[in-house]
Amino acid sequence: MPARTMLLSLSASDPNSNKSQLRKSLDAEFVQIGVPALFSLAAEPVAAIADAIFVAKLGTTAQAALGIALSSQMAVSKLYNDPLLKTSTSIVAGKEGVDLEESVASALTTAIAIGLIQTLIFYTLAPRILNLMGVSFTSEMMKPAVSYLKWKSLGVPAATLILVSNGIFRGRGDTRTPLYCTVISTILKVFLDPLLIFGLEMGCAGAGVASAAAQWCVLIPLLIRLNSRVRIRIFGRTHKFYAAAVTSYLHAGTLLLLSTVSKIWVYSFTSAMAAKMGTVEMAAYSVTYSIAFAGSQLCEAISIASQVLLARNFPFNTPARVNAARRVILRSISIGVVISAVLGTVTTLLQAQILNTLTRSTEVYAAAAVVMPAVIATQVFKGLGYSMVGIILGGSDWLWSSLGSQLSAALCVGIVAALPPSLWNIWLGLTVLMATQVTIVNNINKFLTFCLKL
Repeated sequence: MPARTMLLSLSASDPNSNKSQLRKSLDAEFVQIGVPALFSLAAEPVAAIADAIFVAKLGTTAQAALGIALSSQMAVSKLYNDPLLKTSTSIVAGKEGVDLEESVASALTTAIAIGLIQTLIFYTLAPRILNLMGVSFTSEMMKPAVSYLKWKSLGVPAATLILVSNGIFRGRGDTRTPLYCTVISTILKVFLDPLLIFGLEMGCAGAGVASAAAQWCVLIPLLIRLNSRVRIRIFGRTHKFYAAAVTSYLHAGTLLLLSTVSKIWVYSFTSAMAAKMGTVEMAAYSVTYSIAFAGSQLCEAISIASQVLLARNFPFNTPARVNAARRVILRSISIGVVISAVLGTVTTLLQAQILNTLTRSTEVYAAAAVVMPAVIATQVFKGLGYSMVGIILGGSDWLWSSLGSQLSAALCVGIVAALPPSLWNIWLGLTVLMATQVTIVNNINKFLTFCLKL
């Protein structure tokens, strides 16, 4: 019996009579949501690592160009995409019928607009964006980075719609559909990368084309699948509908936007610092960031499972819902601890193999190896931090999550700016960022108060 159905039955009977059965049901749903989300999210860093492996064969300059291009693309896209994904997951979690259709229509309409805006920004302003990230207009990194960004920008509208559709599926407890589509997209990209990068001799541009093509190929079947679950009707609605539907989205989205801005500020600043230090340093930053990014996706899966299960039963106004929420919180934190330990151990033991796979340059390898202890430390803190974020967002506490993100980002940037320029100091700042997100973003007093209210 699904946990939501179990809660309804418990509400009408003794809340303590079926606690064991409820725990088993919640644990099963946690696995059903978390495991597919894990593999789905893992596909994204796999695609990024595939780019890094293939582009590394083109030389240090191309690898550095790819690194700064990815950082630039993330800086712009996260500004819009993070609020879309987080809010679409929570907003649709407990809705049915007309309310659900209106929420889906609002989210998809917003995704279309945001995707087109991002394409316009990337295609017309790529050189200026890269310059703001620390790449001079005369740098050898500029041309390959611009070509990658422009070609990849053509797939951004598809990527944005995929992102929101996946958020809707996850909000409904379906993480298998996003998994299938993401895996297919990743397979297509890995197949197209060598064909375009080397076969057609497109270089970094080929990696961008592969990304865009794979995203468009997956979008159509994903929307067809979504329409079979929830009727999609974007056009032909009244202005009042758009105003009312978007207002609820913007309430949470605006706060998440502020949180996202703080993340962009951090990663843009650290990328710019690395780019200013030279090609080798930027390439090493790209390699280590790819490793850290892969680990963050594992943690994000736990965050998604926690957010979905808590948001689905929010508010916690019955004894059965209280017990369910406590179980989800306990499970999320315990898995976060395990992931922290596993990430740190695996990365430490396989450090040499991982670095050898991601770069062929001895200089880049040496520069990356020096900062790996700090990279591993960030992975350890992520396991706990992401679990807590999922709990806070699942309880619709958008304000505290946003404020805490800004405070931790300010601390990170302050440390990196105050210390002499070096990769080690950059990663020291990023380690502090993740550590403070466990304490500031999810302030212990605030976190315990939230749990005790349950």
